[in-house]
Amino acid sequence: FVSIIASLAFVGIEISQNTSAVRGATNQAISDQISELLLSIAENKDLAILVTKLYADVSRNEFDPVDEMRLRMLMYTGLRRVENIYLQLEDGILDARAFDRIGMGFYKSKYGRETWELIKEDFDKDFVPFFNEVLNNNK
Repeated sequence: FVSIIASLAFVGIEISQNTSAVRGATNQAISDQISELLLSIAENKDLAILVTKLYADVSRNEFDPVDEMRLRMLMYTGLRRVENIYLQLEDGILDARAFDRIGMGFYKSKYGRETWELIKEDFDKDFVPFFNEVLNNNK
């Protein structure tokens, strides 16, 4: 009986440590993703110029079609990352602090809001109202 209890306690400790390791790895992956996205902008002058315009509250229709598509794909990539964080939060893998590292200004810009309205139907049905609330409540 004592060995069964000890085995169960050991398994419980191992599961707890594994859960912590998964959370740590997931948080690291989020940091790696944002770093990769930021570095791609920093290393590409054309993307940096586009993002500068985005932060200047330029509308989607003020970009030429190729630049608009490049920026839209950049926005889409970032939104997929935010959606992934949301889904992992819902699954209990992450906590809400994961959203602190996202940089919402990118999405709250005029261009970001216009693009979100254009592509939001491509995202998880539960994520859409969550992200609409984030955009509208200045969280």
